[in-house]
Amino acid sequence: MQEFKTLAIVVNYFSAGLAVEAVRSITQSESIGPVQIVMVDNSQDKSEATILQMKLPETVHLIINEINEGFGRACNRAFDQHDADMILLLNPDARLLPGALLQLQRSLLKFDRAGAVGPQIYWDNGKRFYLPPSSIPELLWFHPLISACAPLGRLVSRMWRQLAIRVWQSKKPVRVLNLSGGHVLLSRKAVAAAGGLFDPCFFLYYEDTDLFIRLRQAGYRLYIDPLAEVIHFYDQCGTSGLDAKRRLMARSYQVFMDHHTRGWKRLVQKLTAKLKPAPAISVPLSKNGYHPFEIPVALPIQKQWLFEWSPNPDFMPAAGHFGAGDTMKFPDDCWRLLAPGQYYGRLGRVSGISDRFELISWIKKSEELGDAIGICSDRSTDN
Repeated sequence: MQEFKTLAIVVNYFSAGLAVEAVRSITQSESIGPVQIVMVDNSQDKSEATILQMKLPETVHLIINEINEGFGRACNRAFDQHDADMILLLNPDARLLPGALLQLQRSLLKFDRAGAVGPQIYWDNGKRFYLPPSSIPELLWFHPLISACAPLGRLVSRMWRQLAIRVWQSKKPVRVLNLSGGHVLLSRKAVAAAGGLFDPCFFLYYEDTDLFIRLRQAGYRLYIDPLAEVIHFYDQCGTSGLDAKRRLMARSYQVFMDHHTRGWKRLVQKLTAKLKPAPAISVPLSKNGYHPFEIPVALPIQKQWLFEWSPNPDFMPAAGHFGAGDTMKFPDDCWRLLAPGQYYGRLGRVSGISDRFELISWIKKSEELGDAIGICSDRSTDN
């Protein structure tokens, strides 16, 4: 009987405590065959390296980089140094739940031409909020047009909501067009056929989307298996450098577009590049409440509703919480997971693509300014 080997790669950047817990979730997981774990530390910080050296199991191969070479290159380093049939990528602020690795392995081996399988992703330990499936890459080429045309933007947002609901409520694997490099199991054979793991042109962000496009172009399929569960404490790595991370995201977006906008895609870009975004739906900020906040739920949807939150007013992407009853309560522990910034909330029934929603907005202040919240709501509806 063939023995399958799995290589698990975790890249740390000023998140040593979280990274150790991520590794623990791997070591405690059932597996088809042996698992070799590689930790790559990009922090350039002696205290981070010391924590990893002291707390990681001796079986973990620890690579301490003298420079921060970026996520993709760090993964490539581990990928090139170790041979394995399957490659697990796991963010340091993510955790495999019991049975997740085994389920991902079974699905990757089961489905014909499966190149990668991702899990169902939860935001909090209580598994109350689902994190969204990864954005469809093809939407990136039409983003200026979607942003400029408000009716089109609303339609795409509703369609994206329906896709998220389908993934969140599914009890069996769902074929998708994109996955997240923060928690995914890859076929090494498929990665080789797609030209390798990550393009070194990407320092951070969009390197995974580029990989999954290449996997699809090589004839492989992508799946989400909802029976494999992961908790991802979103945006908890390197929290002191959020502004720098957002600048890196913008830079990587441009690299991605340069790589993938040829032919008709380039024409679409040229025709839509100068379009001005349509004004976002106005949700005024007003201090009419404090954390933890609650939202009354209208009687017609109290049997089952969905509350979504997003840093973007178009809710692409958005986390989601299914509930029932006359009140939606935002949990205290989830509030603490939010990075500082403005957020938007959308409450509505689960079914229906043209339903009405109640929209709210709030601000999470930085910890230095205290944890007070101005809950912001105009009790508005979106048609």
